[in-house]
Amino acid sequence: MKQKKSVEDYLKTIYVLSEQKEVHGVDIAGEMGLSRPTVSVALKALAKEGYIFVNDGHVVYLTEKGRRIARETYERHDTFCRLLIQLGVDEKTASADACEMEHAVSAESYEALKKMADHFNMDK
Repeated sequence: MKQKKSVEDYLKTIYVLSEQKEVHGVDIAGEMGLSRPTVSVALKALAKEGYIFVNDGHVVYLTEKGRRIARETYERHDTFCRLLIQLGVDEKTASADACEMEHAVSAESYEALKKMADHFNMDK
């Protein structure tokens, strides 16, 4: 798992799913629209890099390292999505675009855009 975007997408998906239930590879595959074998290979790589661990019952858990990255990625996605919706973009498009933006924007630009998004939300 060398690609930052791929790692962040998996971790974010695991994070979101784990807020609702125990997470298994099949859940991740369904959510991400990927095959189970593809997810299995990715989970092994994520575990090797210390982002997740899988217990004997095949439940996927984020490590502290994985949880930190997942939370940051989710927060970035949420911020971009809210900002785009406030600018008049429909929810589905905003979510898809936010998914790309969360990986591409520098920390400095993200902080500036987050301030703008927070300002918009305060003006409601």
